[in-house]
Amino acid sequence: MHRRIGIDFDNTVICYDEVFHRLAVEAGLMGMHSPRLQKAVREAARCSPEGDVAWQRLQGQAYGPRIHEATPAPGVLPFLHKAKEAGLEVHIISHKTPYASIDPSRTNLQRAAEGWLAEHGFFGAETGLDSRRFHCGITRHEKITQIQTLCCTHFIDDLEETFREASFPTATQPILYAPGGESAPSDLPNLWVTRSWAEIAGRVLRG
Repeated sequence: MHRRIGIDFDNTVICYDEVFHRLAVEAGLMGMHSPRLQKAVREAARCSPEGDVAWQRLQGQAYGPRIHEATPAPGVLPFLHKAKEAGLEVHIISHKTPYASIDPSRTNLQRAAEGWLAEHGFFGAETGLDSRRFHCGITRHEKITQIQTLCCTHFIDDLEETFREASFPTATQPILYAPGGESAPSDLPNLWVTRSWAEIAGRVLRG
């Protein structure tokens, strides 16, 4: 069977931990030696006087004009190289609106993400990817429709909510990317929970 792999973008292909920490320190929401984790930044922002507005402001910067400071998830590029060698077709499928709710720069988030992928070597002969294999859905429903349209045999995402959608295709193997050590949810018995891209490679590339 031809395997076609779909991969989420935010927090699956791209890692925002460092840029969110830097933005939080600049905004006075955290100290320099605070945890360099996106979840810790989100908690600190939401506990600030501005609450969720502070978090939305950080998101607007991290996903837009400061996205170039984010880094590839550890092991994702080697996975793509091996997938290309194995003859697998890979698509990056993101749930991403064109603009952030709070971003004075009005940066187009979809174009910023595509530019980041190009900048970090995701497009080219070694991966088999180009901009035509990067897809953005404005809603989660649109993202799942793209997974269905492409007939993905596997889909990798950091959010369990994606796999809980009633429209998520039953023929697609759900793979949760959980480097933080999240446990397998009992309501998703078919889910593969993986801790690293090396583990994903071991499970997906073996057949």
